Amino acid sequence: MDAVLQLADSLLTSPWLYPLILALVLVDAVLPLLPAETVVITAAAYATTGQPDALLVLLATWSGALLGDVIAHLLGRRAGPVAKWLRRRRWGGSLLGWAEEEMRVRGGTLLITARFIPGGRTASTLASGIIGYPRSRFLAVAAVSTALWSLYSVGIGMLGGLAFHEQPLRGVALGIGLALAVGGISEAVRAIRARRRPGTDRPSGADGRRAAARCSRAGARAGVAGRPRISRPPGAELAVCPGPVRVE
Repeated sequence: MDAVLQLADSLLTSPWLYPLILALVLVDAVLPLLPAETVVITAAAYATTGQPDALLVLLATWSGALLGDVIAHLLGRRAGPVAKWLRRRRWGGSLLGWAEEEMRVRGGTLLITARFIPGGRTASTLASGIIGYPRSRFLAVAAVSTALWSLYSVGIGMLGGLAFHEQPLRGVALGIGLALAVGGISEAVRAIRARRRPGTDRPSGADGRRAAARCSRAGARAGVAGRPRISRPPGAELAVCPGPVRVE
């Protein structure tokens, strides 16, 4: 245990800490498999003792997060292997499907809020590329969202460090606990909103058959004599006419 603490102390005072934070946060933004946020919180908690430098920790975190989000967005534009990897997993497919739908409705607001949802940042940035979200707008929103997330991560780490100034390990534990609590609350809110979203229930039985007949007649009329179909806003009449309603 003492050897581990000595190694951690030497790393926290090393100039290589900042490139390490940048690299971990970058990779975590594309493949959320690394404990990047834990490393950031730990470094920020120890920064209250004088080493490492809090500003450099913040800059390294922000740079890695922004670069990672841009890479994930570009991968999404090419429907790359990361998107396919996520879709093959139950949690990844669910998050990515949610992000694609939300991106069409909420756009930039989602990119900011999803940063604080476990796995949400990867799903939302991939989805932004998959649906062709404008590059310039994405870059502007990503710069803001990653800055807010970096300030939040470094801030809670420093808060824990200040609360337990003489025992930084307890400060790290407090910071990680706060991060887990915020992430859990954010995910719970997302799940509740998804369940309460209107238009997800479809009619069944006799009502369902009548609704299907109406949809069939409406579709036939829409295609007569080259008449263009009317595109509805997302979610409109979903409970009546299931399936895509927008035809280019």
